[in-house]
Amino acid sequence: MVELVELRKKHNLLVIDDAHGMLVCGKSGGGVAEEFDCERDVDICIGTLSKAAGCQGGFIACSKRWEQLIQSRGRSFIFSTATPVPIAAAAHAAVIVAKREMWCRRALWNRVQDFRALTGIPISSPIISLIVGSEDKALKASRQLLKSGFHVTAIRPPTLPPNSCRLQIALSAAHTTDALKKLTSELSNYFNFQDIDNNSLNTYSKL
Repeated sequence: MVELVELRKKHNLLVIDDAHGMLVCGKSGGGVAEEFDCERDVDICIGTLSKAAGCQGGFIACSKRWEQLIQSRGRSFIFSTATPVPIAAAAHAAVIVAKREMWCRRALWNRVQDFRALTGIPISSPIISLIVGSEDKALKASRQLLKSGFHVTAIRPPTLPPNSCRLQIALSAAHTTDALKKLTSELSNYFNFQDIDNNSLNTYSKL
């Protein structure tokens, strides 16, 4: 974010997709911009209601000026239908809960620290992608993990280029340290954690 803010000074515009940061990062759950204290530097923030908020759909947070431009020129927005009232109400409730129950965010980030301690991988996000390689290897690992009680999704083409398939782990405040110990034990059958470091291309988990 710091680098992006610097680029904004040059290009006068900063648009961020904060799908994984909403209600997760920042003191009050304001997202990555709040986490890095640069909310005033973000011109347009795009987010989703289908992750931390537990609903569906998404939103665009911006100034009135940008709102008018998007409403009149944004093709995908123009031809979309309005968010149903129950979804909007649920999203509103999710924001209230996230602000009040800050222990959820603390618990989540404690699990991130637990995963770091157990694996030695320098992650900085609850979303962890570990590269396996081939599609067959990724699917086999995902199925074996499911048999062990862990739903770890295999991300594969066409989402990714061939031979760059990965397992995506999503940590939650509901997870326990014991569960992470079991998970990392199972993952050690497919990865040598000591080979993964700050400069490794075998993992993606950064804000």
